[in-house]
Amino acid sequence: NNNNNNNNNNNKTTMSVDNEVDLTLWEPLPSIPKPDDFRGYAATTIRDTVYISGGLLGSALTSRGEGKSVVQNTLFAYNMETRQWTELPKMKYCRWGHRLVGQVG
Repeated sequence: NNNNNNNNNNNKTTMSVDNEVDLTLWEPLPSIPKPDDFRGYAATTIRDTVYISGGLLGSALTSRGEGKSVVQNTLFAYNMETRQWTELPKMKYCRWGHRLVGQVG
């Protein structure tokens, strides 16, 4: 009877989760070679490389169109083994707020 198994306390499995994080195990990675106001880009990974495309640079636009943001056509690759950023050839079109999908094969 399936109901008996669900109510049997002898078969209960408990799990303990430790929420403590040892921050000494983390180390900073090199920043993407763009200014701090870089946003709206897309990212994906393929094997040991992170790809970042497009995005916006500059101040955000207000509802009245004030401010100035420049849409980017840049493409960057971060190699997780060498810990190096590489700027790849520019995309044909500028993009921001888009999606990026990686596929192998």
